[in-house]
Amino acid sequence: MLTDDDLTRELAAALHEQADPITRTGVQPATLFRQAIRRKRRRVLAAAGSGIAAATALAAAVTLVAAAPGPRTSASPTGVLLAASVAPAPPPSAAAQGMPPFYLVADHLSPVADVRASATGRIVSTISLPASIDPKLTQVTAAGQGRMFVLAVFSLARGTVFYELRITATGQPAGLTRLAVPPLPASQRADAVALTPDGARLAVAIQTPGTHTVLTVITLATGATRTWATTRSGRLENLSWDAAGRRLAYFWSGDTGSLGGLWLLDTGAPGSSLVVGRPLLPQTVGPDQVQGALISPDARTIIAAVTYNSVARVGRGTVVGGIVAVSVRTGRPLRTLLAERAAHSGDADWYVTSCLLASIDPTGNHLLVSCNQFGRLDRARFTAVPGAAPQSAVAAAW
Repeated sequence: MLTDDDLTRELAAALHEQADPITRTGVQPATLFRQAIRRKRRRVLAAAGSGIAAATALAAAVTLVAAAPGPRTSASPTGVLLAASVAPAPPPSAAAQGMPPFYLVADHLSPVADVRASATGRIVSTISLPASIDPKLTQVTAAGQGRMFVLAVFSLARGTVFYELRITATGQPAGLTRLAVPPLPASQRADAVALTPDGARLAVAIQTPGTHTVLTVITLATGATRTWATTRSGRLENLSWDAAGRRLAYFWSGDTGSLGGLWLLDTGAPGSSLVVGRPLLPQTVGPDQVQGALISPDARTIIAAVTYNSVARVGRGTVVGGIVAVSVRTGRPLRTLLAERAAHSGDADWYVTSCLLASIDPTGNHLLVSCNQFGRLDRARFTAVPGAAPQSAVAAAW
């Protein structure tokens, strides 16, 4: 079996190492990590002079799926992962076929969760959560049929407590029940959660004091747990199971010295170290910075959110990243599902931001994403729906 050091040496040329500007904080670490990247990139882009040569335009080769108004510019570099052509968007009715009827969104400003109709984003029902929680730190996950959800809610008094929410066929709450799972102490954080498709087991990514990273899988019926851990720096995000509920993918957002990228862990295999898993996709591939990734239910495809490291100047319509499907077997891009344009704000003009991957459905054809807008990505067709503010962390699942 390869040790941590063996894997470090073998993957050093492929896996990106990036210093983490985030220290201990009460705000969701994934949110701050991405915000810090955006602030840094805004400063870099604002300072970029006219002497920096513009790279080859990806915008000329792709068509935006999430189309922002205005023409594209030719200031985007050619990527490696996003070199694949944009998949043609099917008609809306075909794109939405097989989509779960509802999605759940936890409000990050108040202690409530909304059940929304997937087709329109309309609120079907609202569930009150304990008033003492910090809504910014709530995590949600769904079982395969979209009728069972688990929420991890945090408060200083109780730490992280886990609740099961069931809804009816019409989207009405059928009970919010505290799970018989020991809460996490307030000194620890649940950075991500994921239910197996059958709802039998819950995976929890935990950040502990001293940057100790832990991944725990809990059998909900018995409370039995199995844990994988490492003292290497980084945090786990974007947990996703295969259809059988055996293999678990996790995106390791790497700090200095860590093995950042997407990994696949066989939860039935021996071992207790996080790096006994199989590395699937590095955090950096050429000029492409992978910001997050999920595995498809058949474990054949990686869905990755990507931005460009080497972009020099951006303006209205510049393609700065997107969402791409990558082959697990070969590591090669299969198709670009969404090409993302630069965002705009009054204080930073046009700047680079990244897509956030919130949830993938049991078919692998439907995603909840936030790419300057929150919405559904159905077979390469993006539809904006309510649920989260632009460029904010998203706690949503179906």
